Amino acid sequence: MKQFEEKGEWWLPGREKRKIPGILIIDDLGNAELALLGTLTDPMGDGLQATINGITTTTYSRDSLEASGTYPRILGQVENKAFTLEDCFQKRSRSNLMGGLATEVIHVHQVFKGAWFEEGEQASAIGVSFAPRFLTNWIMKGGISERSFLRDSDRLEGSDARFVVTGHEVPQEEVYLDNGATISLSQVLRLTGDGVSSHTVSQEYSFRIDTPEVETVTELIDMASDLQDLVSIATNRTASFDKMNFRHPGLKIEREGKPDYLPPIDFYAAWSAQGDNQKAPRNMVFKFSDLGGMPAVGEWAKVARTHRSALGRVMATRYSKSMYVSDRMLNRAASLESLDRHINPDKVHFKRMLLRCADLAGDQFKELIADQDRWADLVKRDRHDIAHHLGRNRESTEQFFLSETLYWLFIMCMLREMRAPESAFASLSTFSEYRWLATKVGAIVRVAK
Repeated sequence: MKQFEEKGEWWLPGREKRKIPGILIIDDLGNAELALLGTLTDPMGDGLQATINGITTTTYSRDSLEASGTYPRILGQVENKAFTLEDCFQKRSRSNLMGGLATEVIHVHQVFKGAWFEEGEQASAIGVSFAPRFLTNWIMKGGISERSFLRDSDRLEGSDARFVVTGHEVPQEEVYLDNGATISLSQVLRLTGDGVSSHTVSQEYSFRIDTPEVETVTELIDMASDLQDLVSIATNRTASFDKMNFRHPGLKIEREGKPDYLPPIDFYAAWSAQGDNQKAPRNMVFKFSDLGGMPAVGEWAKVARTHRSALGRVMATRYSKSMYVSDRMLNRAASLESLDRHINPDKVHFKRMLLRCADLAGDQFKELIADQDRWADLVKRDRHDIAHHLGRNRESTEQFFLSETLYWLFIMCMLREMRAPESAFASLSTFSEYRWLATKVGAIVRVAK
């Protein structure tokens, strides 16, 4: 996403008469900041005023002081576009006791472009569209073909074409969830270039989730994050959100003879899963076709909803660029415990839980860990050492590789829970990083005492 600015007027819900000019700045990571030429609140008007003998005094309560500079919601308008800014707080302000213009700079957590959510109204929608990075590479559906005529004899009679590139429309695919929601996969074809020095056909795939009833934005983002995690796992990359927008039934354009059009509400936020400069993956853990296409995406969505907290915790260990190895191990171990509790009614000790998850993962995990009993002992010792601050100071490299086994174990258990086909496991077992991990962990387990 490119950094951009929006210049307009901004106000608090219920205070439309006090509109303040300012600039909303959103950087390439989704961080948003509102710089105002003025203040959203009146320092003199927001306190309790009393006039005695011609002297006016203003009294502030503890509540008013604590709430000062905290704005749950700010509304704005840029030209004909509505804006709603959520969860905002004042970063700095400047006032002039001798008069003159006060200024205010506000941190903004979330930005909705295209809608006003009024005071007390929950941010909600009936659908969300999003394009995780590398989704198109993962799908690998051929919407573009090319022909080259490098020799004159190869050309069609009367043609002067050297290259012919064709963009093919790929039909939309849908899958229905048991909660009534629909997940759609759509392709968009574009022509790019200036038409003189270059002219290129490009394609992009995106997901769309539609729900039967209006849902909170938080729930829709969680559903989108479940699919983002799937793309991240499959490509072994951080599938950051390149774009996201919502649709609300209260904002519709009626069209004669056609269904009502719900214009998109663009959404911006500083996501925890931030992209990097890695190129598109050539080798993947498993491809879209290996998993089983859109029906399998639907099954993943169902299982991810059940284990959403555990899945989010595991994926945070992949998305974070600065998490300690010990924290990765603790979070992955806790996520496996959570998953096991949802699957099995009986509670068992940590080692038994690990071995039970290993049994669920199946043959591919046995190929990774030949001696699972000794492996489970090592993981148990490291986990207890970290959790209870025993201070054995085990080698961080060993802890790193053991922690990686917990990541892959969790992923394989999730794939088993969604009944993924063996083609997905076969692809995973030949993935280069997975095979490399097998050699490292094998050496650690063999020499362990």
